[in-house]
Amino acid sequence: MRSILIIRLSSLGDVVLATPLVRQLHRTYPRARIDVAVSSRFAGVWQNNPRVAHVWPILTTSATDATSDEIKLKILESLSGECGGQYDLIVDLQHNLRSAALRHGLGSTVVLAPKHRLEKLALVWLKKRPAKTQSIVSRYRKLLEHLPLVGDIEPCEVWLPEERRDGVYLNAQPARGALHRIAIAPGAQHATKRWPIAKYAQLVRELTVRGNKEIVLIGGPADVDICSAVAEASGVDVLRADGSLSVESTVRALDTCQAIITNDSGVMHLASARRLPIVAIFGSTVQEFGFAPYAVPFKIVEHNVSCRPCSHIGRASCPKGHFLCMVSIETEQVLSALAALI
Repeated sequence: MRSILIIRLSSLGDVVLATPLVRQLHRTYPRARIDVAVSSRFAGVWQNNPRVAHVWPILTTSATDATSDEIKLKILESLSGECGGQYDLIVDLQHNLRSAALRHGLGSTVVLAPKHRLEKLALVWLKKRPAKTQSIVSRYRKLLEHLPLVGDIEPCEVWLPEERRDGVYLNAQPARGALHRIAIAPGAQHATKRWPIAKYAQLVRELTVRGNKEIVLIGGPADVDICSAVAEASGVDVLRADGSLSVESTVRALDTCQAIITNDSGVMHLASARRLPIVAIFGSTVQEFGFAPYAVPFKIVEHNVSCRPCSHIGRASCPKGHFLCMVSIETEQVLSALAALI
């Protein structure tokens, strides 16, 4: 195997969950060129990964097909000089029309990730939970079970520049037990995956006043308003690392923390990549979809109601109007889960 292309354009959590597969491929084929195609918004997940030869950032808005074509021409140009014009293997983890257009002509051996639509529909509409939960990481690996893939049970990984330089992952990782800062990530793309602001504010207040913890709010540009509301409602001093424009800056903030409390979101998977103990608050989604934190200590706090899950990705609002899956979760439950971890 001389050359491999991994396609996983979005979202942040899915991209992070693809990193173990790249690690395993690199260990199996250490001399192969491994490239990744990813949405430019999430290219930071890969940019310092020493196992990746080329990161191809794809603009994934509806008006950027011309730009995507330019990237494809660059890929073809680089292949002609190194790999005889095509990849030996393309692993399309996105498996949609955009990824199909991107991979066309880049290689004849293609592995497509199944969508598991029937399983998702059965879980959402019939509440039929699988006998065994399989993580997304395991599903990605299963795609290549026909290869002599070197297996591992290590977590995801998102490298920093100095780690790539030194060739050692987490080479400056502090001892978590010596830290007294807790990360709080109250954002999520969909509203039904967000624990209410008032409850997060109460949690921040309890951790600060009663728990003697320093709190840092974590999130991207879309989370600034939510984090501001949490900070104001808490009535205590907090540190702000929300509004981050880069994966690297978020990772550096996470590395200063003892643990994180988060919704089911991309930040949760970034935290798992940095080996951070995780308290994850799940509302409209459930861990049976395969998106629980991978290979790190974690606790999931949830409240089961008959209408849950109502979606595999989240919704803009509760279809029933009561939002019991989230509003029924109390601050003490989250604090107890955190105490069990740290």
